[in-house]
Amino acid sequence: MMQILGLPVWGQFLLEGLLLFVEISAVAVVLTRVRRNPYFAFLIIIPYVQILAIWYLAFSKWPEKEEADIASTVAVAS
Repeated sequence: MMQILGLPVWGQFLLEGLLLFVEISAVAVVLTRVRRNPYFAFLIIIPYVQILAIWYLAFSKWPEKEEADIASTVAVAS
C-alpha cells in the first residue's frame, strides 16, 4: 500500500476517520441551526448524494423566512 504523509496504514485510516468526523459534525451543527434533523448530515458521506442534499437544503424553506411570513400576515390582519 502507498504511504501518504509517511503514515502507516492504520494512521491513514485514523486520519481519514477524524476528518470524516469533523465534516459530519460541522454539517450537523449547521443543520441544527436551521432547524433540520442533524442525521441529514450523514448524506454528506455519499458521493453525488451530497450535492443533492446541499441543493435540497439551499432551496427548502428556511425557518426565519417562515416566521417573517407569519409575522407579516399577522400584522396585515390586525
